Amino acid sequence: MTDVAEDDTGNSVLLYARDIHVAYAEETVLADVSLALEPGGCLALVGANGSGKSTLLRVCVGRRQPDRGEVRFAGDAPREADPAFRRDVGLLLDGAECFPDLTVAEHVRMVATAHGLGPRADAAADGVLAELGLDHRGDAFPDSLSAGQRQMLLLASVLVRPPRLIVVDEPEQRLDTAARRRLAAVLRAAKTAGTAVLLASHDRATVEEVADRVLLLDRGRAAALGTPAEVTGGAEASPWR
Repeated sequence: MTDVAEDDTGNSVLLYARDIHVAYAEETVLADVSLALEPGGCLALVGANGSGKSTLLRVCVGRRQPDRGEVRFAGDAPREADPAFRRDVGLLLDGAECFPDLTVAEHVRMVATAHGLGPRADAAADGVLAELGLDHRGDAFPDSLSAGQRQMLLLASVLVRPPRLIVVDEPEQRLDTAARRRLAAVLRAAKTAGTAVLLASHDRATVEEVADRVLLLDRGRAAALGTPAEVTGGAEASPWR
């Protein structure tokens, strides 16, 4: 894949979507929504259920083709079947599953090995499991985990490798407060390492701790774009319904 591009102000852009329009039958799901994300930045999508957050994530990774508009990742159209895209982009979207016959540690080490970490795979797996508070369940199988622990296992499988972009849909779901804090810390560390993060979230604390900018969607339209304080800091509660 090519390197990052630049926007009109000269800032580097790894991922952009421009004038995305998606409709199902007669219902408009996204109406001319645009976004841009630079390396090491985090953009959070917020809004009520049904506002178009998950659809926009799927469009950004090539799982759903827009009816109109353009998406580019590192200069190219996103294609999930492309090995280079799978190497560069870590995804946690609806329908993600664990490997039932692998232990927690085996699962994460396999992902690390498959993404080129080689002799560093074991240490990387051990490290991310410790950061997410799952190291004490390394020998457990997925069906013995709680719902929150399974969510952490899926997150560990995304975070153990060094992607250029992480795309996650409501990563905080099924996590308690302590686990959400660990998640936020790991995402901040990924940003510091230069990874871009695109997430949809209903959790104000996660958004405020991780996101640099917030895009508020309202019935498929971009209602506001700004810092977390600008978009979610007031009395308006609509992002969290």
